[in-house]
Amino acid sequence: MTVVKQILGHQVTFGGERHSGWLPQNAVVPKPTPTREVALDITIESDGGGYLLRWISTDVEFCGDLWYEALTDAEQSATENFGVASDQWQTSG
Repeated sequence: MTVVKQILGHQVTFGGERHSGWLPQNAVVPKPTPTREVALDITIESDGGGYLLRWISTDVEFCGDLWYEALTDAEQSATENFGVASDQWQTSG
């Protein structure tokens, strides 16, 4: 895998989701999930047939990846999921 683009230490807030499921009548609505500020290292890597958007927190508690056929789709996903602006990317090579 070849790193095409990366962002190191990108600040993201995880949590804060409000309850969205069914509750019985007169039930107490649960509080939003706790929030946590996390620094993520985000990369887009090429596998020759597509692009892997990968992220890992500096404390290694949050990590994951998503595969896309097009580089623009991986970039769009980083914007939608982590608030990455296009001018934040550092290119490799």
